[in-house]
Amino acid sequence: MKKKYKIFLFVVIAFFFLSLFFFIGNKKFSKVKIIRISPKLSSRAIASLLKEEGIIKSENLFILLLKLTGKEKRLQAGLYELKSWSTPLVIINKLAKGEVAIISFTIPEGYTVVQIANLLEKKKLCSAEDFIKIANERELEGFLFPARYTIPSSVSVEGIISIMQEKFKEVINGYQEKLKGKSLKNIVILASIIEKEAQKDSGRPIVASVLYNRLKKHLPLESCVTIEYALGEHKARLSSKDLLLDSPYNTYRKQGLPPGPICNPGKASLEAAISPAKTKFLFFVSKGDGTHTFSETYTQHLIGKEKLQKAGKSN
Repeated sequence: MKKKYKIFLFVVIAFFFLSLFFFIGNKKFSKVKIIRISPKLSSRAIASLLKEEGIIKSENLFILLLKLTGKEKRLQAGLYELKSWSTPLVIINKLAKGEVAIISFTIPEGYTVVQIANLLEKKKLCSAEDFIKIANERELEGFLFPARYTIPSSVSVEGIISIMQEKFKEVINGYQEKLKGKSLKNIVILASIIEKEAQKDSGRPIVASVLYNRLKKHLPLESCVTIEYALGEHKARLSSKDLLLDSPYNTYRKQGLPPGPICNPGKASLEAAISPAKTKFLFFVSKGDGTHTFSETYTQHLIGKEKLQKAGKSN
């Protein structure tokens, strides 16, 4: 009887401690953790990752539970949102069903491929390096539409890029009539410059008119933002050395459009590039508040620039 009692007591104690592991979450980690399970990870590697992140208390007991539930080889890759009250059993069921997190993110207007890539990496959706590599190989700067997206975290980097491309096509398809006889690439290049030059929608068509007017007169665009793109950084004021930069994106030295877009423009900038205002302006200078002073002649431009510089506003 004593032997049976000891066995019974052992079973009860063992069941109690196993229950603590199987059915009680690890309260020590933060309320929510985002964990990425990479493809081809073994169940042992997944258990090790969860232990390392403080989500489970024991790798071996987690593996045991996987075997008991028959789900050792059914865990799926993806980004998972795990809560502090998630028990090992709940975690296993979530991973086995592939209940990946749904991620929402916003790509601001005017973001470059590099900026988008860094944002997505911070969201743990993909590697910035992978995103940049694919986007650059396909020459997609300018053609990834800035908007708010909500996607399953299991979507591949190619899938994310395709979603952004489709959004761009959806928007641009609304302008098919106005685009007849025009180069879409040139429109996007102009829209990207407009996006960076004009902060307010009301000024975009006028900025567009200046660019078109200068192109018609075979004048260099002399756009600071194209040089900044070549430099890979924004500057409050370009130096004389910057203006001499040997780059096809230096529109002070090179006539015509740069070889490609300098960012991913929003709808207002695309509209401005497609339907610019009708003006005779050839120059503009930023007032520093998102608006500009426009001029028809270089003399007027210099007078306006001098006034703004004295006021400490021009860029």
